[in-house]
Amino acid sequence: MSFKRCISFVLAMAVLGSIVMVAPAKAAQTKANKKVLAGCVISGATAAAAKADEGVSAEDTVVTIEDDDVPMASAEKLLADQKKADEKEAKKEKEIAEEIRKSEKNYKKALRYLAAIIYCEAGGQCYAGRLAVGAVVMNRVESDGYPNTIHGVLWQPYQFGPIRQGKMARELKYYDKGLYKYPERKGSLKAAKDILAGIYTVKYNGKVIDLKKYTNFNGHLSNAKIRISGHDFA
Repeated sequence: MSFKRCISFVLAMAVLGSIVMVAPAKAAQTKANKKVLAGCVISGATAAAAKADEGVSAEDTVVTIEDDDVPMASAEKLLADQKKADEKEAKKEKEIAEEIRKSEKNYKKALRYLAAIIYCEAGGQCYAGRLAVGAVVMNRVESDGYPNTIHGVLWQPYQFGPIRQGKMARELKYYDKGLYKYPERKGSLKAAKDILAGIYTVKYNGKVIDLKKYTNFNGHLSNAKIRISGHDFA
């Protein structure tokens, strides 16, 4: 055999050997790719490359995945986690709704008491006088020296005459009948709403007065700091 023929024979055997070695490796890689792609969403160039690795034409649009290759455990965990998140969110929304309901109920109760006591004590006075009476009630609620609710402050023994005299009970009935929508009592309702909205300053006789510091009022007080309409305040 000539030298050239020997060289050709050796080269042919080498090429054949590389083909034999590459084919199994290619098959193993293709199988591994299918495992990696199982249960995943692929698109665009990635899909085309993945199909090419498996010997599938780029024009094909369907990737067939065996059921055994799909990671069902991961899907079930995702669904379980989503369910827990939804339940947590629903619980939170329910709690918020309940807090809003309680706040609205407490506000309506506070407005009812304040409007009635303001009318009882200062119904015939100017706006500043009515607002000042409401401020005293709320200042007591916020003070450590008095009960911490409007009802507690108003019904504290020997503090508000209209409570003892029965006038307050009568006004609460009038409030429930809707009489505070009419001019005679509407000003007391407005003063109550303003106090609950946090308005504690009022202009009276050309002066701006901060009502936040007063916790007592009466027709005449020996320690009065200011007089508004028919009451002294301290």
